[in-house]
Amino acid sequence: MVSWSDGSDSSEHTRQYMSSDSDDSTIKVPASTEDSDFEGPETDMYVLCHGHGKAAERRVAFEGIHTGRRFLCCAEKEGKNCGLVEWIDPSWPTTLENALSKLWSMYEQSKMDRNEECLMHSFTVHDLTQEKKKLQASYE
Repeated sequence: MVSWSDGSDSSEHTRQYMSSDSDDSTIKVPASTEDSDFEGPETDMYVLCHGHGKAAERRVAFEGIHTGRRFLCCAEKEGKNCGLVEWIDPSWPTTLENALSKLWSMYEQSKMDRNEECLMHSFTVHDLTQEKKKLQASYE
């Protein structure tokens, strides 16, 4: 539950704890990217994580179908993350989610292809190095 402040009462009593509405399983905080318009601790909505009592941190997702969506998460950098993930923006339309999913799949496939090519190149370099050593040994 988000506590929305109307601005009339700025006391600490307007802050409420927020639950991620999940069971005790660990919630993965999405990868995020820097956005100067939406970063740092949340000060407007007075959202606190239920595990640490700290103001939630504002982030912009940079992963999968949530890319570009703003969210609040636990601000705890070290130690146990309480799992707070509260989306500010609504879900993207299905067509955009499908496009983002396809783009991220293409990106992951490209990474795998590059890794495979790198491995093949390293085998080639190894084979050429061995051949060079044999040729050098035959001339000595």
